[in-house]
Amino acid sequence: MNLLKKGIGIVGSTTIDKIIAKDHSFLKLGGVTTYAGITYRRHGIPAFIISNIAEQDLQVIHKLHAADILVFSAKSDVSTYFVNYTRGDIRHQELLQQAEPIRIEQIQTIINRADGLHLGPLHPLDIEAGVLRSLHDSNLKIFLDVQGYTRQVKNKKVYRSVSVQMAAGLALAQIVKANEAEYHAILAFYQMTLAELMHYFKIEEFVVTLGDKGGFVQKHSGETIHYDAAVVKTPVDTTGAGDVFLAAYIARRLGDREDIPDACFYAAEIAARQVEGKYIPKGLLTLSENHEKFKHQNTNPRQIPTFFPYS
Repeated sequence: MNLLKKGIGIVGSTTIDKIIAKDHSFLKLGGVTTYAGITYRRHGIPAFIISNIAEQDLQVIHKLHAADILVFSAKSDVSTYFVNYTRGDIRHQELLQQAEPIRIEQIQTIINRADGLHLGPLHPLDIEAGVLRSLHDSNLKIFLDVQGYTRQVKNKKVYRSVSVQMAAGLALAQIVKANEAEYHAILAFYQMTLAELMHYFKIEEFVVTLGDKGGFVQKHSGETIHYDAAVVKTPVDTTGAGDVFLAAYIARRLGDREDIPDACFYAAEIAARQVEGKYIPKGLLTLSENHEKFKHQNTNPRQIPTFFPYS
């Protein structure tokens, strides 16, 4: 039985990312919302993004609507803007702009139309603390990508540090995903084993991605299921691979009711295609360097975001 018929709301910053590599740079659409949203839609699951995007960044909205994803955005003077300095698998980040945090009212607009929420904060203040508190009594399935709660921003530079918001997110989520560095940071912060952490926060499944080493899923019962990484023939870019993995895993676990080993095998294949640049092609996400010119274009109602004028 498909448990995701109504769809999933993906909550977090939709970003404008400037990628600076050794010999080139470009602008692209990013964020958990983007990669997970596109992945859900490709699995036939309705996707709604709750994210604050500035009105002048209409090109961002065009990209999301082209992928058949609805966007619910409150007003924000700026969109979230990252600069990613990449060298192979190594990435250093700067956060130059932060959109307004996501508020309770925005969640309430979609809470009855979704089966679950995929929380994908990109920095500790991305989602207001009141949003997490408001979800405790909901019947929604909650999935958490911890990345934003393992970051600290100082002078616009991004550092690894577990935030105080992490606890509220862990307490909500049935399924949690972390990469290797995030996983170790969380266990060190709480001074717990993974089994202890899952018992304390009542987490059903904890997904840890280990890049080309595969990964594992630990169940609340303590059982651990390991999976191998899929073969990547020609790596292009690892950005978004973890986001794609989690969305594909959830689509198979809850949408198709597959068991954990099969869902992991499938998600690993999708993530590998993402690393090869074949799952969500670069051209689908690339933004014009002078993307602000789009703000004066005429658009039909389906091509613009719904803005909620909260004070």
